[in-house]
Amino acid sequence: MTKESNILKEERSTSSVEKRFARLRDDQFALYEHYARQHGMNYKGLLILLWLYNSPQGISQKTLCDKTYTTKQVVYAIIQGYLEKSFVELKASQEDKRSKKVVLTPEGMNYADSIIAPLDTMEKEAMAQLSEQQVEMLLESTALFNHYLKDKLLP
Repeated sequence: MTKESNILKEERSTSSVEKRFARLRDDQFALYEHYARQHGMNYKGLLILLWLYNSPQGISQKTLCDKTYTTKQVVYAIIQGYLEKSFVELKASQEDKRSKKVVLTPEGMNYADSIIAPLDTMEKEAMAQLSEQQVEMLLESTALFNHYLKDKLLP
């Protein structure tokens, strides 16, 4: 029996489809939490760092809250920690002068790159283990599930 067969057989042993999916999702979140802890942060810190890294023009703290479903207090605390380490700076928004955008400094970009580039590589290597059809099914199914769940959770 192949490794993949054992993984799938083990997952099918859980009772309902919803519980099987929840278990898989929890396993995936735990992997990212583990990776974040290896780099001295928690999952939310990693998630915010990913948003900053992928928003070179800057991003507002409100948008970080909205995109990560994180409270203002948690986002503020994470950003304050990054400010103290000189990883980010606050710049006036061009669209709204009353608002500030959080932007990675060159030092912050190097820090983020040292964490995110290896993670990107590992994700690409893991995805490469799937067939093209499996990748498409995964992406389409996940997008639909997220859409339907969002409709229920955020009416």
